[in-house]
Formats: sequence, C-alpha cells, structure tokens
Amino acid sequence: MAANKRGWLMVLVCFLTLVFLFGSSYNTASVFFSPLLKTFGWSRARVSSLATVLALAAGGSVPAIGWLLDRIEARLMMTAGALLILGGFILASQARSYHTMVTAYTLLGLGVAAGTLLPCSLVIANWFDAQLGLAMGLTMSGTALGGTLMAPICSRVIATTGWRAGYLVLAAPILVLVIPLVLLTIDTPSLSSGASPSVRPERLGEGLEIGEALRSRSLWLIAATQLLWAFAVTAVNLHMVPVLIGQGLNAMRAATILSLVLALSACGKLVLGLIADRAGGRWALAGGLLAMAVGSAALGGARHGLWLNSFILFYGLSCGAPLVLIPVVITESLGRKRYGSLAGFVGIFHTTGAALGPLAMGYLFDLHGSYTLGLLSCVAALSLGALLLPGARSLAQGAEMERVLATPNRSAI
Repeated sequence: MAANKRGWLMVLVCFLTLVFLFGSSYNTASVFFSPLLKTFGWSRARVSSLATVLALAAGGSVPAIGWLLDRIEARLMMTAGALLILGGFILASQARSYHTMVTAYTLLGLGVAAGTLLPCSLVIANWFDAQLGLAMGLTMSGTALGGTLMAPICSRVIATTGWRAGYLVLAAPILVLVIPLVLLTIDTPSLSSGASPSVRPERLGEGLEIGEALRSRSLWLIAATQLLWAFAVTAVNLHMVPVLIGQGLNAMRAATILSLVLALSACGKLVLGLIADRAGGRWALAGGLLAMAVGSAALGGARHGLWLNSFILFYGLSCGAPLVLIPVVITESLGRKRYGSLAGFVGIFHTTGAALGPLAMGYLFDLHGSYTLGLLSCVAALSLGALLLPGARSLAQGAEMERVLATPNRSAI
C-alpha cells in the first residue's frame, strides 16, 4: 500500500523534532559529564543521577501522556514538550547547585515524554501500514542524528566557551525551528475522518483493549525487553565518553566516537526497520539486542583498535534500533486501538531501566574504580532481552490462538 505525501511530511517533521528534542536531551549528556565533574566536584554517581532524574521524570509522566494522546491532538502535546525542554536547557545553563540542575533535568524529562517518542510513534503508526518499519526507522533516526550533530558542536562550544553556553546551543533550534514546524504541520488521522489513505479506517481501530492487553503474554514480554534495553543503552551512552577517556583517548576523540556511534545508529534504525517489514519486528529487535551485547562487551577493550572498531560497528548499528522496533512490535502484537495508553504503560518499564542503568554504572565505578562490572551487567541485560522477546505473539497469532481454544474438539465426540 503506497504511502501518501502527507504521511511522509509527518515523517520529516517528526524526524526533525526528535533531532532537536530527544537527540539533544539524551544523546549529548555524555559530553557534559566531565565538565560537570570538574566544575562541581561531584561523584560520578551524582552526575549520573541527573540522567536518572530525566528518566524518572519522563517515565513517570509517560502513562498520563499516553492516556492524553488517545484523547487530544499530538500536535498540542508535542508543542508543550518542546517548551518544557527549552526551559530545561535554559535553566541548566544557569545552574549553580545540584538542586537547580535536578529541576532542569526534571523539565527535560517531562518534555521528552510529552514531545518525542510516544507522540511521534503514534503519529507515524496512524499514517502508515505496510511501510511502517521504514517510516518508523526514518523518523526515529532523528534521535541518533541529533546526537551526531549536536554532540561535537557542544563539545567544541564547551572547550571554547564553557558548558553553560553548550546548553544554550541546544536550546536555540527548539525555539526557531521545532515549535513552529510542529504547530503548522503535525496531524493525526482519526477514526471518524479516515484522513490517512495509507491506513484503512478499520485498521486504525484494530487491536486489544487495555484489559485484554494486560492479560496477554506479549505485553509483559515487550515491557521486560524495554526495561532491559533501557538499562543498558542509557548506562553505556552516558558513560561512553568517560570510559573512552579512561582508556587513553582525549576528550575530543571520545566525543567524535560518540558522534560516529550515533551516526551509525541512524543507519541501523533504517536497516532494522526494513528488516522488520519483512521478517517481523520481534526477530529484528532480538537480533539488534544481541548485536548491542557484543558491542557493549567490546567497549571494555576499546584501548585496542580492533575492540574499538567492533564497539563502534556493532553497538552503533544496533543501539538505537529499539526506538524503531518496539513501537512496531507493539503495533504488531497489541494493535493501534489503544496504542497511546499501552505504549505509555510500556514506558513505565523504560523509565525503570533508564533510571537504574546510569546510576548503577556510576555506582559500580565509584565502588570498584572500574567500568568492567557495569559493562558486564549491560551485556547480560541485553542478552536476556533478546531471549525473551521472540515469545511475544503477533495480533493475528493471538486471535488465531483464541479461535482454536474456542473451537470444540470434535474428534473427542
């Protein structure tokens, strides 16, 4: 089924939104890590706790955001999220204490929940059907390209002007580009209007009710996988630059590697999105998690060229793919009918993992003076997620199973 031009416009605007909202909030944090350590003299666990604050604020509000998205326009929610992130960056640039920085990161987390992954995935899921994996891959590549673009820019600004100016650099595109684009273009087709020719109106209403989903095995396996991936990816992404510096690389080279990893992540999202359109989201995601596990293990030996290149390749191509594939798996297994509410529920598990991962990595370093145990915990989490996920059923398989169970066994008569 060919996608319409309006749907591809949604992809472009959501892509840019993720570049400057999600990418700038999450994927530049690593370049601020060492400057904040130097300025305030905090422990690594305390600096890591800012990422935990962001994750808790985002995840704690995601269920409410999901519920609201089933009832109000995504455009309004995304605009509110952009304003919150704008305020968070400005406040962070002026912070003189830990408490002020916590407030700033709380605003960032609330903005990420309201303005990025959940509303963007909802918009794309409602505009596309057969090409959902490709459309979601193109859209979600914005999260990685945001870091690819802004991490080296921030690193340069921090080196020349200071980290406070770095936060203001992240704020500027939100005000001049993101907010106007979202207000002018974002649209979500509704059941009543049948506004999208890419997805038949009856397909927009297909799927499980919340109670049915909560009783299904698929929802809980998706949620567990989300938690395990979030634990690992937030831990590795936040501590990537400090790990590389600790292995002898200078700050600029470490920031360049971060930028390269994020660029490869954008490519990986497209590739795995296309694979999902052909093989199914569950198998594409399981393969991506295993590749992430290999890359995370290689990071521990990054002082050697072979291990460093293996980390960049395996981790880079796979680390962002779940942002594409988890919405695809939710749509495949649970449907579009209550997408906002169910994706919001799964977001609670993302929050739990994202809150624990960076803090655990920082705490283990403070305790042992090494990142080895932290990296091994990430490898274990990713491997477990890859083993669990294939147990989730597609919506069609679930319906067939119910039909079989409801059919009388005539051979026994």
